[in-house]
Amino acid sequence: MVIKTTVTLSSNKKYWQAFYYDSTGRRKAKSLGPKKELSKRQAKVMCDRLAADFQLNPGHAGQQKSWRLNDYIERYLHSRTDLDSSTLELHQLTTRYLLAFFSPNIRIDTITRAAASDWRTALAKGRLTKTSKPAEATVCLHVRNAKVIFNYAVKDDLLLFNPFDRLKGTSIEPDKNWRYVTLDELNKLLEACPNESWCLLLALCRLAGLRQGEALSLPWSAVDWEHRRLEVIAEKTGRRRHVPIEPGLYNMLLKAFSAASDRQKLIIPTDSIERSNLWRDFGVICKRAQLERWPDWCQVLRRNRETDWAQEFPQYAVSVWIGHDISVSAQYYLQIPEQLYNQASDANLLGTATNCHKKS
Repeated sequence: MVIKTTVTLSSNKKYWQAFYYDSTGRRKAKSLGPKKELSKRQAKVMCDRLAADFQLNPGHAGQQKSWRLNDYIERYLHSRTDLDSSTLELHQLTTRYLLAFFSPNIRIDTITRAAASDWRTALAKGRLTKTSKPAEATVCLHVRNAKVIFNYAVKDDLLLFNPFDRLKGTSIEPDKNWRYVTLDELNKLLEACPNESWCLLLALCRLAGLRQGEALSLPWSAVDWEHRRLEVIAEKTGRRRHVPIEPGLYNMLLKAFSAASDRQKLIIPTDSIERSNLWRDFGVICKRAQLERWPDWCQVLRRNRETDWAQEFPQYAVSVWIGHDISVSAQYYLQIPEQLYNQASDANLLGTATNCHKKS
């Protein structure tokens, strides 16, 4: 026989409260939130959810007060052993923004959706950062992290709902008007590079579509000389993918491999490029090549590679080679190159001329 725990709604003039009896018969009270932010109907729904949770998990009725934010964050970060170091650092930064807005001692079950919305506003206006106002994409990233952080509290039955679940976590439609780098311009950049490592970095990004970190950490053991492929391991997910090596890049890699020492494990040695000043040094290369420097230079080179591949190969294969879902390709990467417009215009012009000839 299942014993149903009755949860009744009450208030102390300012806050809604849920009252129930635990397994030992002691009367318990749980704060549901301020009355100015929660209607009586919403508070009653929360009471019903609490009662349903107690029926499914009777042990929850005997739990003590909710975790304080600082303690819960420490618990969460300690438990995320599945995250790589770079992703974990981003989650740590999100938690710093949370603690900069909320008191470290606030109980996580008292954080309302309205307070979560105020946190997002403060973050977007730059009130929680030490530097300049963050971009919208950055704000959305931390909102998504906050959702994940508090989803774990819901999953572990520490919260009834996620107060961050309704916040906007997706940025506006991205601008696809990014720079298209032709192969002639790439050759100019390669000629202006100070050393072979820079040539390889630009070529791996533009001709193989590698991310900056993937190119800089790619070992010689990842090159399949026989099948002309690269085995690339994504930094964030650890997933492996195989990327075809086009003839120009193959010749560059073969030349570099012939000149490399037996001790050289990486294609681009760590001491051959000043990795903390890539943006500065790329600007110097552009100046030497008499080309205008464009923002997000490595990302743009990846987008160029995908756009070119998309003209020749099925998109499902191209997205695998680049290392993301087809939906990501459509939203962020693919651009209609000028040559397609020209081809379509020429075809239309030819068709019109043919029709006119038939009429005459």
